[in-house]
Amino acid sequence: MRLSSFLARACRALHKEDELAPLETVAIELKAKLVFCFDHACKQKELSKKERQLASEIAAQLVEETLCGLELDGTPGECDIDRLKALYRKHAGSDFDADFAEEREAPAQALPVPQENADGAAQALLAEARALAGAEPERRGALGEDRYAEYNRALEARLAGVAGEIAAAERGFKSRYQFDPEQSIDPSDLMEDLEGEIADVRDYIGELEFELSQFVDMQQVKAWLQAMKQQLAATRRREARG
Repeated sequence: MRLSSFLARACRALHKEDELAPLETVAIELKAKLVFCFDHACKQKELSKKERQLASEIAAQLVEETLCGLELDGTPGECDIDRLKALYRKHAGSDFDADFAEEREAPAQALPVPQENADGAAQALLAEARALAGAEPERRGALGEDRYAEYNRALEARLAGVAGEIAAAERGFKSRYQFDPEQSIDPSDLMEDLEGEIADVRDYIGELEFELSQFVDMQQVKAWLQAMKQQLAATRRREARG
């Protein structure tokens, strides 16, 4: 693949990522609201003791996911983090900062610094080599081997610099979006992955909005928790058989 084609596809992938980021922010803010709804449900006498316990278990899972997204993954969102941590202590029975101390304190992998552009002398050599490519054969033949060796060294240095810049950008991208550092990324595959993730996040936002809508009435919450209880029981039975 030509470098220009590679960069064009990478730019389209980054444009798609710009579309994904705001959706992830919406999702995490909706999830935080859902945590508060489940916490509120735990206090309602209309729910049975087992239903309130299930609501607390769900709140614990959701608040952990929300705080991990906000503090460990760096997803932006206008959320009351102190309140979320208090609810984590309430429903998970422990301290979020203590539970995830290693993840929070792990030193961020330093991103490699791209190589600087060639200096003035090297740039002059490269410009001279480009101009020489269109020159008459007599002029090209008049140059000695030493001069051609200088051109080659300048070209090799520039190619190494470009390769270093591309590698640095790729490692930085993998670090930011938690790709395996050893994974090879093709921008065409990345586009497909991003489009799939955008669709998934949109579907997830729809699910969160539906779940929030259930909290308008406690009878709806009761019915929904009952359905969820049955679904969880079925899942556990399948896992036990498996």
